[in-house]
Amino acid sequence: MAAAYVEHRPYASSEHVATSHYVVIVNESSVGGNFTTQAAAKKYACDNGYRPVHVARQRHLQDRAQPAHWRVDPC
Repeated sequence: MAAAYVEHRPYASSEHVATSHYVVIVNESSVGGNFTTQAAAKKYACDNGYRPVHVARQRHLQDRAQPAHWRVDPC
């Protein structure tokens, strides 16, 4: 199955904007709705067979092109 990316929302231009929820991105589209925690989003991706599951490190910027931005979760 396709790779999944767990990202925080909202995107913001200021690093002082708080995270309101997390999403699972597969093939450039959000799947599964909104999750209140990163762990819940990761569990959804793992339980639905997405492999590998990439979880964003808790940082302000969302940049899928930067490998250091992601950690692969072993599910």
